[in-house]
Amino acid sequence: MALTAGTEGGRSGPKQAGGRLRRCDSGLDEEEEEEEEEEEEGREQPCGLGPGPEYGGGSSGERCDSAYSSGPLDSFGSRCSLGSSAKAPAQETAFNPWAYLSKEGDTFLHLCIIHQAESLALTFIGQSSLEYLNWQNDLYQTPLHLAMYTRQASIVRHLVVLGADAELQDRNGNTPLHLACLYGLEESARALTRPLSAQERRCRGHREPADTPRNLERHNWQGLTCLHLAVLSQNDRMVEHVLYSGARVNTQEATSGRTALHLAVELGDLGLVSRLLRAGGDPDAPMYNGCTPLHLAAGRMDPGIASALCQAGADPLLPNMEEDTPVDLANSNWNILELFPFDDVRLVGQPVAV
Repeated sequence: MALTAGTEGGRSGPKQAGGRLRRCDSGLDEEEEEEEEEEEEGREQPCGLGPGPEYGGGSSGERCDSAYSSGPLDSFGSRCSLGSSAKAPAQETAFNPWAYLSKEGDTFLHLCIIHQAESLALTFIGQSSLEYLNWQNDLYQTPLHLAMYTRQASIVRHLVVLGADAELQDRNGNTPLHLACLYGLEESARALTRPLSAQERRCRGHREPADTPRNLERHNWQGLTCLHLAVLSQNDRMVEHVLYSGARVNTQEATSGRTALHLAVELGDLGLVSRLLRAGGDPDAPMYNGCTPLHLAAGRMDPGIASALCQAGADPLLPNMEEDTPVDLANSNWNILELFPFDDVRLVGQPVAV
């Protein structure tokens, strides 16, 4: 894509001796044809905003000091300029990429990320202020959101290293980590959350060197945290990563008060239920209506999950707001002996399975 708009030189038609124009066989004066050509050639061409071929995607393994070099931008102003008309004064206005804003509110960095021009994006990241790195477009998306959507983990990491705010929310209330959990972007999630290395701290220069704690309990506008989204996606590795990063397992979603364990029970995913129980999930955690995960398992007639919850200490006689216990729900829907393992019957001090 051309970054400059040039003008072609005018071509003169054939002339007779003495400087007088001869007429064509068609009857059109050559002088009129010259004027039409000059009008077409003198029209101003638009300035292309995309990067040139030399700004193609770079390797994600580049060292941070070379990735932030100013090389691609040294001649950027001279390469991208407003074209001049053939009839206008021969003066070009330099294009300032940091002052550019599209009609959708995208900065030039937004566009570099959208079009996956990684090398140019890294250069802009290294030379931009925090205000520029955190700019939200009309959909409230920051460059970090767009790097997540386009699965560019290298750009995600460089934005984090230079202090981009990972807690800003888009129009759906999603932070970049919400998006990673929603779409299963494991590599990008690791790039977003892992601690800064000593070399990365040096790359931050004058900016704050300390890691800022991320609020993993932030809800999006659907009332869901990152852990809730990872569970709903049934992505075991993402659930593991979010829990390892410090997410609280018993946080309630905002619409009905379900915990991640409630959601796993509703999905019928015994593996996720077991994982959340090992992480400290409360088998008696109540929803806003008082229902525990065991109420949900009994209502769904799921003996495997009900057994796992009971073995983790769930109370089958705990009533909800309608005074129904899990046993009441089991009596009306299923064989109670298949739902609940009554292991408190003992013979000679040993438990007897019923």
